[in-house]
Amino acid sequence: MYVLTKDQILIFLTTIYGGLIIGFIYDLYRVFRYFIKPKRLATLIEDLLFWILISIISIGILFYSNWGQLRGYVLLGFILGVLIYSLLLSKIIIKAMIKIIGLLIKPIIYILRYLVLPLKYIKNILVKMRLKINKKVIKHKKRIKRILSLPYRIIYDIKKHTKYILFKKH
Repeated sequence: MYVLTKDQILIFLTTIYGGLIIGFIYDLYRVFRYFIKPKRLATLIEDLLFWILISIISIGILFYSNWGQLRGYVLLGFILGVLIYSLLLSKIIIKAMIKIIGLLIKPIIYILRYLVLPLKYIKNILVKMRLKINKKVIKHKKRIKRILSLPYRIIYDIKKHTKYILFKKH
């Protein structure tokens, strides 16, 4: 399929724009990980989701700009867009996002502390009740153990006596 030079320039500029978007999404991901600090398995899942999202965006831009044709200047456009973003905008945007999210999180944490206080009080009451119950259970531990083992003892005795009855010589 023949593509005009002006169309190729538009496709190239579109893929540069796509590279800028990919760089921005990567910075969003970095800021998310800065605040969340995920464990190993969560990191693997997040990385997989990140690459799926980037793939969908890249394929969408490819189909939007040049009907899904993968060419050298298209790859160069994506790489150039990511490089431009990372060199010129990344530091500024990451700092701004961290400040904005930090300002938003502080009041939320403050409110949550006061919402959680009644739950902590209820938890302390339940822990105290559990300790009292445990003290009483420890006193009667042998009895409880014996009662709980009763079904097993009954089954054992039934098996033992059925063998005796079945193999008894008349």
